[in-house]
Amino acid sequence: MGSALDIGVGRDRLDRSDLAAPFGGVRAPAAFSDDFHTRCEAALLVSGPEAVLCGPTSAALFGLPLPARHRPGPLTPIHLALPAGSRAVRRAGITGSVLQLPPHHVTRWLHLATTRPARTWCDLATRLSLPELVAAGDRMLRLRLCTTDELARVADERADRRGIRVIREALDLLDPASESPKESELRVLVVRAGLPAPRANAEIRDEHGRFVARVDLLFEEYGEILEYHGDHHRTDRRQWRRDRTRESELESLGLHVTEVAADDLRDPPALLRRIARNLARRGWRGTLRL
Repeated sequence: MGSALDIGVGRDRLDRSDLAAPFGGVRAPAAFSDDFHTRCEAALLVSGPEAVLCGPTSAALFGLPLPARHRPGPLTPIHLALPAGSRAVRRAGITGSVLQLPPHHVTRWLHLATTRPARTWCDLATRLSLPELVAAGDRMLRLRLCTTDELARVADERADRRGIRVIREALDLLDPASESPKESELRVLVVRAGLPAPRANAEIRDEHGRFVARVDLLFEEYGEILEYHGDHHRTDRRQWRRDRTRESELESLGLHVTEVAADDLRDPPALLRRIARNLARRGWRGTLRL
C-alpha cells in the first residue's frame, strides 16, 4: 500500500488544518473526519488488506437497530477483525478481534470490506441482549438482507461457538412483520413470559371490511392489543388526539388496547402482570413466568 509521502505529498501539506487524522497514520478532510463511513474506511486503511469490519460496526452499515451503547458516533470504536493466525489490531478508536472467517462470510458493502449480514448478526450475540438481538434480526429479515435459514446455517458454521444458545433462542423468535425495535423487544418479553404469541402489525377491519387500523401486537384469540408509543405520541398534541380517536374506534369493535411506553419496558414484571391480567379477563388460562 502506497502512502502520501511516497507519491510526493509533503509533510507540511499533511499537517494543514483542512485535514484531520481519524486514526494515526491516515488523513481525511477535516469536515468528514467524524463521519461514520470515513472512520470505517480509515480503520481499514491502517489495519491492513485482510481486515474486515464486523460486529456492531457492520450492523450499523447494514442499517440494523442497535442500542445506544453501540450506535455510531465520533467516540464509538470501529470494530474490525483479522483472520485466524493474526494479531488483533490494538489502536485507539478500534476494537480489534481475530475471527475464523470462511470467504463466503465476507462481502463488500458501500465499498467497504465487512462480514456478511448473517455472520454479522451471529457475532452480535455476545454483545446484545436477547430482545436486542431479535430486534436486529427482525430488521434484517424485513430488509431481505438474509433469510432465517441462512442465519441458522451461518450460526452452525462459526468456529467460535460463543453466543450459540442466545442465537438459537433468537432464531425461534424472529418475525419480519415487526416494524420497530421496541415492538420486537416487547414481543420477546411477552413470549418468554409464557403469554400467547401475538401477531405483529395486524390489520383490524370492522364488520363491513373497512380498514380501521394496523396495530403493533394483537392477541387475536383474546381481542387484546399492545401498542408501543414513543415519546412523540405524548408530546405531539395532534398525534395524541389521533391516538385517542384510534383507540376509541378499536374499543368500539370490542377490542382492548394497552399502551406501552419506554418507562414500562424498564419494569418488565409490572408490565407483564398487567398484560396477563387483561388476557385473563378475556379467557386466557395460562401461567405467567417471571
